[in-house]
Amino acid sequence: MVKEVRITAHQIAAMLGVSQPTVSRALRGDKKVSETTRARIVALANELNYSVDHNALRLRTQQTNSIALVILCRRGENKANINPFYLSLLGCIAASASERGYNLIISFQDSPDNFFANYTGSRQADGLIVIGSGQNVEGWQFFAEYARRETPMICWGASKEDLIAVKSDNVQGVRLAIDHLLQSGCKQIAYIGPTNSEQPQFQDRLTTYMDEMANKAMQPICPPLPENAVREDQGYAAVKGLILDKIAFDSLFCANDFIALGAMRALDEHSIVIGKDVRVIGFDGIATGAYAQPPLTTIEQDYVQAGEMLVEALIAVLNGKVPSTTPVPVKLLTRGTA
Repeated sequence: MVKEVRITAHQIAAMLGVSQPTVSRALRGDKKVSETTRARIVALANELNYSVDHNALRLRTQQTNSIALVILCRRGENKANINPFYLSLLGCIAASASERGYNLIISFQDSPDNFFANYTGSRQADGLIVIGSGQNVEGWQFFAEYARRETPMICWGASKEDLIAVKSDNVQGVRLAIDHLLQSGCKQIAYIGPTNSEQPQFQDRLTTYMDEMANKAMQPICPPLPENAVREDQGYAAVKGLILDKIAFDSLFCANDFIALGAMRALDEHSIVIGKDVRVIGFDGIATGAYAQPPLTTIEQDYVQAGEMLVEALIAVLNGKVPSTTPVPVKLLTRGTA
């Protein structure tokens, strides 16, 4: 019986006149390798039926080439009801990780019964990315504790000081929204969102709104939101309260799109014409907003760049470098509500 001869990365490197690490990086999809060089290496590897021996690679490098992605849910939340913002971000993280040669382990967690962060200690992954609901305070506390133990970890918009976080440019987003409403002739802009939240995105959005109102010598309008309610119900209750209390407003800046959708439901119930009597702007750019009636004007976050920045930041940490936490760009997506 003829024994099959296994081609090695060193042999491919010698044939092409490049280094063995270049071959490995190219086959992982590392963008540091030029597209021309990568194409030559991939073509020869395919021709020679070369495949990476992952078991040998793990033994040699002590790396798994895997990233754990944890999505924190609200306690007891049905996974089908997760904010679609996080599902879109999940897809972009998965694509970015794949391009860089990493597998992704995905875990949905919502309570101490299923909290798990020891992916590196159990050799399941080289590091982890945590995204999800800021309302799960216990979850963020749990992962902050693991970060203090020097677990390689990057988070999306986390509030705990021990967590390295990437987040969107909330300040610029609020300014875009307020400027658009002012240019549309609005003079009584209400903020519909949490006013005592630990979540940094809401802190940034509220603070910037208050600053903009002060700069324009305008009176802020910040109705209370019911606690422990889903975002859509919070928006509905806050705006209904404004209407019943006869507080004058001609526009709403909502701290996220689900709050905006709930606010629109309250306006519609009271026969207030959205986009004419009252203008509405949300924040996040979830796909659902495009199908509202009328379609929701929103501050859209760059999901693709967010996914890339989260993965790049984690890789930087794994390589002992300081990760970039530059805010992810946002833009105003004008539709029918403002």
